[in-house]
Amino acid sequence: MLREVTATRYIEPLRTGGSVPGVFEADDLGTYVVKFTGSAQGRKALVAEVIVGELARALGLRFPELVLTHFDPAIAADEPHQEVRELHTSSAGVNLGMDYLPGAPGTSRRRSPGCSRSTRWRPAGSSGSTR
Repeated sequence: MLREVTATRYIEPLRTGGSVPGVFEADDLGTYVVKFTGSAQGRKALVAEVIVGELARALGLRFPELVLTHFDPAIAADEPHQEVRELHTSSAGVNLGMDYLPGAPGTSRRRSPGCSRSTRWRPAGSSGSTR
């Protein structure tokens, strides 16, 4: 079972790929890349990501932690791009978050100011946060 968090602060959209995920901070003080249920790929793509991620972990591969992210579009109301705001509105509720890896290919951000949490990797067989 995936842990659940609530998005508390919108940082920015990621413009790589077709789904336009967003970078958010959550109530556990973690930073996550959130993929939205309202994206063109839909919920089936998110289910596939959970299956692949958990399969990778079961095989002993390192894979960023996945979390169920509760998202209220009001926290991202200042997003200047209309299409991203529409995506947020259509994705209210539970979405899929992945632990944000600063400096990973396809990301432009470094760790957000004031966020000192180190990257968490869940080893194979673990069922929760390694913090």
